[in-house]
Amino acid sequence: MSTLDLFVKAYVDLSDYWPKDQEGKPKTVNSVYESLLNTPNKISRNTLKLALDGKLDRGYFSNQVKLARAASAWAGREVTPNDLLKIEEDDGGVAQ
Repeated sequence: MSTLDLFVKAYVDLSDYWPKDQEGKPKTVNSVYESLLNTPNKISRNTLKLALDGKLDRGYFSNQVKLARAASAWAGREVTPNDLLKIEEDDGGVAQ
């Protein structure tokens, strides 16, 4: 099998770090968006929604850095952009 036969998809998934309200329920995308509006980590609603759903598969590198910084604040510990990546690999069913 050559490296050309390998199928790779990468997604940003923020769900493990998403902030919760006082009742322990996930905050709404809009409330999180509004809390980030006047900060250096301002991120669009669409980007937040896709990252929360684990479906963010393209965008600006700067947004991934901002998402990691926001996740760090919510988690109370350092979260790197790499921590947010979910990687799927498929060899196309080729036997090795």
